[in-house]
Amino acid sequence: MIKNKKIYIVIIIIILSMICLVGCSLNKEENRTIEDKTDEEINYVEERIFTLVNRYAKEEYIVDDTLDWKSIKDDTQNLNNSIDTIILDLSEVNISNEDLIKFKDELNNLNIAISNEDEHEFLQRCNYLYSLLPSFLEKYSQNKNKINIMKLKSLVLTSYIQSNFFDWTRAKETVALADNKYKEMMDDIDYMKEYDYNLNKIYVLLEEFKNVIDAEEADLARIKYINFIDKI
Repeated sequence: MIKNKKIYIVIIIIILSMICLVGCSLNKEENRTIEDKTDEEINYVEERIFTLVNRYAKEEYIVDDTLDWKSIKDDTQNLNNSIDTIILDLSEVNISNEDLIKFKDELNNLNIAISNEDEHEFLQRCNYLYSLLPSFLEKYSQNKNKINIMKLKSLVLTSYIQSNFFDWTRAKETVALADNKYKEMMDDIDYMKEYDYNLNKIYVLLEEFKNVIDAEEADLARIKYINFIDKI
């Protein structure tokens, strides 16, 4: 009898614990704002774009010395499937219809480039698509750190793609803009106090990337680009 009573107590405790966990989850979900949801979606789009470009840069799409366009298309599919929901949420945080149409058009252009197996256009469209994200975030977010980092990553991405096609003049101009962006972040005293360690890490990684761009070393630029994106 005592044994059965103990079993009942354990069962009750488990049930009460589950009710508490469900309640906490529901409260957390209720407290999540549209801005929080949009942050997650922008992070998701960012992750999808860098999956495409970084897998390309790491030569993970190479099969028998050629690009495996099917794998690239597969990696883009999740983004295609979620774009309508993402655009709907972006429309609720002061992103204009014009910007949203441009965003969807760029994704369509990316899909066309993949269908046409156009390597140059594929990378350019990834780049254009990513460049829209920090401007979206800037419209509604006070997260200055995230906005600045995304702008810096966008410039590094652009410079890498330019170097990949040996457009060294523009690659050097773009990495100089990235260097200026870093200095702008350094000049913000409050920002510097809060993110001192992170800025020092960025400095080293950016300098390494800038040096190989200035030296016009395409293979090293690819490696330093991957290193920068992976560690920031």
